[in-house]
Amino acid sequence: MITQEQLVAVTGCAAHTAQGQRVGAVDYVLVDDTTGRPEWARITDRASGLGGVFVPLREAVLEDGRLVVPYAVAVIEQAPCAALDCGSVLSVAEEERLFGHYGIRDVRDEVNAEGGAGWAKMDRAQTIREGTAGQEQDRSRLRSARPGQ
Repeated sequence: MITQEQLVAVTGCAAHTAQGQRVGAVDYVLVDDTTGRPEWARITDRASGLGGVFVPLREAVLEDGRLVVPYAVAVIEQAPCAALDCGSVLSVAEEERLFGHYGIRDVRDEVNAEGGAGWAKMDRAQTIREGTAGQEQDRSRLRSARPGQ
């Protein structure tokens, strides 16, 4: 898992698979509004044409100055290219599509599944899920971790 202390080093570094294949470069990292944890990296590669794909950082590590992610290049290339035009935000709906694509669960769902405790009361994403339809397209629980923002 990438820590807050590693954010500066991750932004701009090369991203590779666990097998050593280069995926591209990290444009920026999205950090959870509630926890402050790095959640997603946006990766692009101009040479291969990979344009703005989000990769989860939950199982990623920083090794020798590069981001290593536990996903094959084919999986990353097929990820929903969410939020290409909005710069540094993913809506809750886009993030849910990405969770589905990578086969992972939202950490809030895992915490809330354990006895109903956890983040539901302080998580605005939970409110959106329970609230009126349509708002989840416009809301986000993530923010950019770009230096100076």
